[in-house]
Amino acid sequence: MTQKNPFAQLQIELKQAIDHDLPIIIGNEAVRLFKKNFQDEGFFGKPWQQVKRRQTHTVKYKTKSGMRSRTVPKAKGAAGTRKILTGNTGDLGRSIKMKPQIAKVTIYSDLPYSAVHNEGLRAGRGKGFTMPRRQFMGDSPELHRVLREKIEKHLNKIIHK
Repeated sequence: MTQKNPFAQLQIELKQAIDHDLPIIIGNEAVRLFKKNFQDEGFFGKPWQQVKRRQTHTVKYKTKSGMRSRTVPKAKGAAGTRKILTGNTGDLGRSIKMKPQIAKVTIYSDLPYSAVHNEGLRAGRGKGFTMPRRQFMGDSPELHRVLREKIEKHLNKIIHK
């Protein structure tokens, strides 16, 4: 019975990890972190610019005992309290996906307006307006740190069998 060369086996396992396993692990983790930015309403700890619908104004009203006032959001109902960039549907946050390939992964959103929000680009018809940048995807030291930990953990499992 011939025993396989342990270094040859290790090389095969590392190639499998780099070409197939790690792109999936990294992609899933990046998507998770980018979706978390929607819940945190910021980009890895940097808060997004507030939306106008949450701004408040004072409303005066008459009661039997005299004039009173209270502070209310500009938008009524859920629109006044809803998280930034979730809209009525939450489609933008759910649109973040990953496409693993050999030795790489692509993270993307297939919605046409995602880049406008992420980069702070011009929006609207005609003259339009410039959307404030509310980045939810992209490069960051925090992303690198978390992905490095995932990569090291997976490779250590293979090396230290």
